[in-house]
Amino acid sequence: MLDTVGDIEKVAVVMAGGRGTRFWPRSRAHRPKQFLAMVGDATLLNQTVARLSPQFAPGNIYVVTTEDLAAETRRLLPGLPAENVILEPEGRNTAPCLALALALIERQHPHGVMVVLSADHWITDNLAFHSDIDLASRHACGTHELVTFGIRPAYPETGYGYIETEGQGSVLGVKAFREKPPLPTALEYLQTGRHYWNAGMFVWTLADMRRELQAHCPEVLEPLDAWVAAGANPAAIAAAYAQLPKLSIDYALLEKSKNVAVVPASFGWSDVGSWPAVVEFHEPDAEGNVVRGEAVLVDSSNCAIFGGRRMIGGSGLKDLIVVDEEDALLICHRDKAQGVKDIVERLQKMGRKDLL
Repeated sequence: MLDTVGDIEKVAVVMAGGRGTRFWPRSRAHRPKQFLAMVGDATLLNQTVARLSPQFAPGNIYVVTTEDLAAETRRLLPGLPAENVILEPEGRNTAPCLALALALIERQHPHGVMVVLSADHWITDNLAFHSDIDLASRHACGTHELVTFGIRPAYPETGYGYIETEGQGSVLGVKAFREKPPLPTALEYLQTGRHYWNAGMFVWTLADMRRELQAHCPEVLEPLDAWVAAGANPAAIAAAYAQLPKLSIDYALLEKSKNVAVVPASFGWSDVGSWPAVVEFHEPDAEGNVVRGEAVLVDSSNCAIFGGRRMIGGSGLKDLIVVDEEDALLICHRDKAQGVKDIVERLQKMGRKDLL
């Protein structure tokens, strides 16, 4: 039956409240990363929801976002029931986001399995993706463990957290969660074969999520339970939400629980976390340049040009990323693309809300 594993119902929760500040100036407060077609012609949000079909019916897909992004989220997803867009009054990291989803949907799906995804990731091979979800769902139901997906590292990435695993087979045990490592440590992780990138995708039964939150981080759930018990009045959610700690679900729950397993992903994955990551999805020319929009490059190599309405000309350029918008222009070295977030922070301090 659709949306079931055996006789267990599956529901998908898509976290879509991120801001994507590393993609300024294309990404803005009203147009965050998940609303952009960073890879392909559809927005990352639309790709994420479409990827769930046909195994998940629209009524079993929930999107959690902030109130200021609600209208555009619903516009982009006309096939999703309006009430399935769950609204946070403010972003307070992933633990409050998922606790809110739990508190609101567990009554409709009391015996359900929650599949947690991010709205701004890229995944290839939908058949492998759904096969891994089914495997994780069966494991979660049979063992009552919290399941996370691990991505086998392709290179010594220092910007991701890692999961150190133990055991053999299609589902592994968790020895430890490791913080973002320095390069020498990342190289060691790459060589062991036991370390996986933490992709931030999870599968668990709603009942087990509740049990583990109550055991390890009740402060992220109790104000929401009280709000729901009082009638879940939308006008009162802000007061309840303000009581919640700003914690990631990894820190609040997964790193504390003794009941966590890992499914090594058999699908391709990227968090599309920076402009250089986007460049990897485009075919370069003979000089290693990637051009989207109109540009003429002379004696230039290994550059990425994301144009707007203007023609861009460049001469003697090397290893640069250029992003052109009507009111702002980004120019940065490919190795310094993570610094785009610092530009956004500087603009915030300057009070330039018109550019944010």
